[in-house]
Amino acid sequence: MVIDAAASVFARHGLARTSLQSIADATGYSKAGLIHHFASKQAIFDATVDECRGELGRIIDRVLPVAQGDERDRYAIELLVDLALTRPGLVTLIVSGSTPLGADNGTPVFAAITDPLFRAFGVTPESSSPTRYIEVVGALAALSVLALNAHQLDEVTAWRADIVRTSLAALGHCA
Repeated sequence: MVIDAAASVFARHGLARTSLQSIADATGYSKAGLIHHFASKQAIFDATVDECRGELGRIIDRVLPVAQGDERDRYAIELLVDLALTRPGLVTLIVSGSTPLGADNGTPVFAAITDPLFRAFGVTPESSSPTRYIEVVGALAALSVLALNAHQLDEVTAWRADIVRTSLAALGHCA
């Protein structure tokens, strides 16, 4: 709970502009309670990054053996949607770190996390066309925003299939 809530705060405000108080407010802990579990804001950020790496690593390890194409895209989106519906803060932070607008969130720390994610969708620095990059960013953004809304409206189960379908549509796939 603390890590996911902290991830959401870091995604919104970036590392530099996030205060211990804002993390405490998001988690329901006091600042003293947070410091009891984590030595500093940096320690919370480091734990959050480690958790992002771990969760995303498990997904990528499952996706990469599948041949690149529609099947891999669907599998990756389904796993990411499931993560977003259970850990929305982590996915929000991962997605925010994948864009230049999220540069204050700890990039280049997040480049080490998001680069493998983009590779899972066939996007590499050597990719010549921006179209696929745009599609992947669009799919991740849709997935993240829709998962947050599903949580807020208590529609996590009901919206899952539609979030998957919408994210796949952003990648150019028909349902």
